Amino acid sequence: MFGFLSKLSPAKIAKILQKANSLFERQKFASAIPLYQKILKSDSEHFAALANLAVCYFETEEYVQASPLFYKVSTLDSSNPWWQNYLSQAYQKTGFFAEALECAWCAVELSGGAAEHQLNMAYAVYEISDEKGAEFVKPYIKKWYKKYSGNGIVRQSYKSFFYDKNFTSSDLDYIENLFDVFAENFDEVLEGLEYRSPMEIAQNLAEIYTDEKNKKIRILDLGCGSGLCGKYIKKQLPKSDITGVDISQKMLAEAAAKKVYDKLIKSDLADCFNKIKNKFDTIVASDVLTYFGSLDSLFAAAADSLKAKGVFAFTVSVNQTNSKEWFLLSCSRFVHSEKYVKNVLAKNGFEVLKDEEKILRKEGEKNVIGRLIIACKK
Repeated sequence: MFGFLSKLSPAKIAKILQKANSLFERQKFASAIPLYQKILKSDSEHFAALANLAVCYFETEEYVQASPLFYKVSTLDSSNPWWQNYLSQAYQKTGFFAEALECAWCAVELSGGAAEHQLNMAYAVYEISDEKGAEFVKPYIKKWYKKYSGNGIVRQSYKSFFYDKNFTSSDLDYIENLFDVFAENFDEVLEGLEYRSPMEIAQNLAEIYTDEKNKKIRILDLGCGSGLCGKYIKKQLPKSDITGVDISQKMLAEAAAKKVYDKLIKSDLADCFNKIKNKFDTIVASDVLTYFGSLDSLFAAAADSLKAKGVFAFTVSVNQTNSKEWFLLSCSRFVHSEKYVKNVLAKNGFEVLKDEEKILRKEGEKNVIGRLIIACKK
């Protein structure tokens, strides 16, 4: 790939590599590319330059250039599943879908079924089925499920793909692994997805509690994640007492670092109400109900945990696929009909104060349409 021009001395290569790596670490990938290329013109087998150049091309969306480099790196370091993971994504971006699925599977196998690579396989199956159709990916997902059916990520993906109507809420293993994997960069990822639900929920609470901003308002943040809801609520209601609940310990660590929560609890949402006996003024759930199909027991528990006239503020993804009350999409997220959500609220003693259609976030190039609902316990 790189023709011989002149042989650089080891000292010169080391100096160029140091400069290139400094740029790489600061994510100045475009600036690092010519430096790695210079090294490879002198030494075409220089592993660090090959590997980092491949990543630079990938990060600058030059996937055609990245693919052969990742392939070469993966042959030189054949036991490392991350090269297969990268190669899978590069192949997918360039339309080599069968190769992408094979590499995603190889990464899973090399890693011994590690969560990061199971998730990459899940995304590959979903995105490629969206692009090429269900029949194209069916052999891969069947092979995957046959070997790894004990894994929550795999179970969730399989049941989503084949739509199991008895699958009424997301697999707890899936949720915990998903958010543990993404915890460190979660806020950055959501910013890229134009995710505004926590800010809008906080703004609505500020309007509700306009005359009580300096009072100690007790708030329960369901599925608090990295603490974005708590962050915005604390800005609007600085005297509030906020309890956050999440199943991911790594997400709770990110939330704790924001120093806005008075208490953080590791628990799944179905069980958290058994652990918390206090009554709250407000319960919030931002982009959390997408992991539940049936909402009956969750709404009932929320009603029991709210004081009289307590506020329940949440977002829900709208079912635009069919007429079902709730439906599990192949992307492993639940969507709900507006009528169903309002019926369950009414059944559990809530009055809807506000119901607005919103773009909740991006998913790829698509807008995820949802509703922001503010309800009050009668």
